[in-house]
Amino acid sequence: MKNAVFRTLVTEFYRQNSGFFLILLLLGFGIIRSDDHIALFRYALAAPAALPYYFALWALYALKTSAFVRQQFREPSCQFLYHLRLYPSMQRYLTWWTVQLGLLAPLWAYGLWMCSYADGQWLSVALVLSCLVALTVLPARWYEYLVRNPVREARNRKVARNRPLPVWLFFFAHLFRQQPLLLVLTKLFSGAVLIGVCLLYPTDDYDERLLAIGALIGGLAHLGLAQEQYVFEHRYLLFLRNLPRPFAVRFGTLALEGLLLFLPETLLLARYLPEGVSAVLVLKVVVFYTGIRLAALHRFYVRERYLEQVGAYGLWGFIFGLVAIMFRLDIAIAGLALWGYAAWVSRFRYFASESAG
Repeated sequence: MKNAVFRTLVTEFYRQNSGFFLILLLLGFGIIRSDDHIALFRYALAAPAALPYYFALWALYALKTSAFVRQQFREPSCQFLYHLRLYPSMQRYLTWWTVQLGLLAPLWAYGLWMCSYADGQWLSVALVLSCLVALTVLPARWYEYLVRNPVREARNRKVARNRPLPVWLFFFAHLFRQQPLLLVLTKLFSGAVLIGVCLLYPTDDYDERLLAIGALIGGLAHLGLAQEQYVFEHRYLLFLRNLPRPFAVRFGTLALEGLLLFLPETLLLARYLPEGVSAVLVLKVVVFYTGIRLAALHRFYVRERYLEQVGAYGLWGFIFGLVAIMFRLDIAIAGLALWGYAAWVSRFRYFASESAG
């Protein structure tokens, strides 16, 4: 049973997030040299007040793993996980700790690498190891709750119960009820990237390509939400395909959802826009990162099997997008091309995914 649980949760997690880890390696070790990491280690270990920044990032990753486990419990093919209730409590906890240790293997490897440069800073080493142990042990209680409380349908809305929810809010209601961690983590990462690129080089002439790269990363971070929206529509909203909804209404609804989804990033961008940068660039960025998500969603409409390749699409999209930006491709042109592709699929290939697997 332990092997089945490990394959279902740990192996599947790394398989589905292979693109995420490749991008993380590219950003973390392709751009930042190992010597830079070691210098940051030594600074953080010598000044423990800097360690909470590491711990916050590690906690976000731990939340990502917990959200994945929760999602696996909801999958029909993983319903056998509820049979763990038949095993002794201690055996279940040992299983959860083993699973969480496997999910946090990158953090443990990074943390032990960090501790190898402690140079006698034992307090900092103790804090690092305590954080890793806590992130490994504490989620077991959450997994126990999942096992003891099978998924039930969400309750009816209490606010404005008698008013119908607009179609363009269906997916948002689903995210808030069923996938809040996925939504929060995506928004935190995307917003942090945009704020980071806006605050780079505040005393120099700002290179607008930095903002374009931030928009590229922020847009690609939403591929998981695009994947979730496709699954949501095919699980709950297939009846909409039988309604006489014209192209303008259908595509307009998806476009409005995308603009609302990126509203937090747009507000952050307007707030932290570097001095001397035209406000027109904000509009270009909005067109670009909304186009990335919209094109990805419509790519799934063409072939459902592309859902399993979302990590690879994210990796190659980042590589080609980065090269194009470095060669000063106007992101407004790229964004309009992505919007055009999505409109073409919505107009001529919208029903292709019904027969293509």
